[in-house]
Amino acid sequence: MRKDNQPYLPLNHTPVKGSQDFNDFQKFYRRLNTVLLESGLDLQFGLLYVEAIKKEKDLKAEKLGKTYMMPEQDHLAYRQQGIEALRCNIIREQESLSYRKLNIALASNTVLQNFCHLGNLSCIRVPSKSKLQSYASRLACDDLAKIHERFNTVLFKDKVFVEDISAGDLYMDSTCVKAQMRYPVDWLLIRDGCRTVLKAMKLIRKSGVKCRMPQIDGFMTKVNGLCIEMAAANRTNDAVKKRKATLRKMKKLEKVIRKHAQNHYEAFEQAWPQSTYTQGRAELILNRIKKTIDIMPAVIHQAHERIIGERQVKNADKILSLYQNDIHIVKRRKSEAHNEFGSQLLIAEQADGFIVDFHFEKDKVSNDSKMVPSIIERFETLFNQAPLSITTDRGFSSPKNTELLASKKIYNAICPRSVPELKEKMTDDVFRNKLKRRGPNEGRVGIVKNNFLRGAQKAYGYDNRHKAVSWGVLVHNLSKLTKLLLAKEHECKKKTHNYA
Repeated sequence: MRKDNQPYLPLNHTPVKGSQDFNDFQKFYRRLNTVLLESGLDLQFGLLYVEAIKKEKDLKAEKLGKTYMMPEQDHLAYRQQGIEALRCNIIREQESLSYRKLNIALASNTVLQNFCHLGNLSCIRVPSKSKLQSYASRLACDDLAKIHERFNTVLFKDKVFVEDISAGDLYMDSTCVKAQMRYPVDWLLIRDGCRTVLKAMKLIRKSGVKCRMPQIDGFMTKVNGLCIEMAAANRTNDAVKKRKATLRKMKKLEKVIRKHAQNHYEAFEQAWPQSTYTQGRAELILNRIKKTIDIMPAVIHQAHERIIGERQVKNADKILSLYQNDIHIVKRRKSEAHNEFGSQLLIAEQADGFIVDFHFEKDKVSNDSKMVPSIIERFETLFNQAPLSITTDRGFSSPKNTELLASKKIYNAICPRSVPELKEKMTDDVFRNKLKRRGPNEGRVGIVKNNFLRGAQKAYGYDNRHKAVSWGVLVHNLSKLTKLLLAKEHECKKKTHNYA
């Protein structure tokens, strides 16, 4: 303990000793920085970022009847901003931070500042929350796919970092990326639609545009009362009869609310320039009302068919959420989740755990066996050759896949559905070893979903979820490569020390 009672003076960039966790944290980002520079991902992302900015500028200029020419100085500035965007998104995915917490971390952590090239003598400017969000959403999914292909090319074809690595042996599995939504209950969807348009009408009336109608809060009180009545009906003897009666009341009330919303929509569409709202804010309110008004008749029809008509609705025709599009029911019959609501994700990893390819389904839930040909086709396009082997569970097994793998001379390690055929294949040592290696594939899916796809589980809309999945897979591969290189460097130092 110091004898004088003077406090320690704070010093910036002073080496920190005695904290192994911090030293590992610092080594990780320093090594990741060299990975980005040596692989060229920095430069390619920056150029794609500039192209995205140019497209946005061209669209704005086209609306004004002008043409846009980007100056060279702006080109360099936007390219540097793209490099900053890539590194900020890597930190966000790696550390599982929200945009708000990432903004705070960048302002307070010198290691992250140096990684993002934010250091400056005069002033360190940290991107705001909205800027960080635009960094994550500016590039399209096709551009992010190019970055992923670049990573595969550098790692597996050019072998820039590791020589004894190959992408030939694929281990595949599919999972469900759940969407942020509640369990789809028909009368709750009606409540959500009423609540959405009532809140939008509140904003319109606040701006000074009004139509004749009763108090908005009174409508919301009636909606909540009917929801309580519907929930309480399940506890009575004549539950079916009471539920039908309550739903009829909800249908009448929703029709009145929708009519008022339509009147407010038409009035606000004409008068918003005189209001206090900007064009973007006004368009957001109008789109919110229009989208809800358009979907509510289908929601009412679905509730009528299921509750009053007591008829089933096909899965393809079901409305599962008012706010999420391209959501499907994924039946995987797990003990903790018999049915899941989201989108199907196929992951193909190689022997060392790097994700070589993935597919995020949009329009439907495909049978696992039908996704094998597309994976092989994309692999051949990237590497100019077929995979050496494919190992999966029995869900991917089919006669067509057996013929396809045989025609392309790919070792078939797909677990067969037939028990006698499985017993026969288990006599092959190669098949046994590959099937044993497929076990950690389940763990890889869990790591990707729980550590790197939290953004996809919180995003709204298929496009945003697809971008979040692309970012998660990219950062997973970069993180794994960095840790692999650090482990190799540690082994080399250990061998050198022992030899000395």
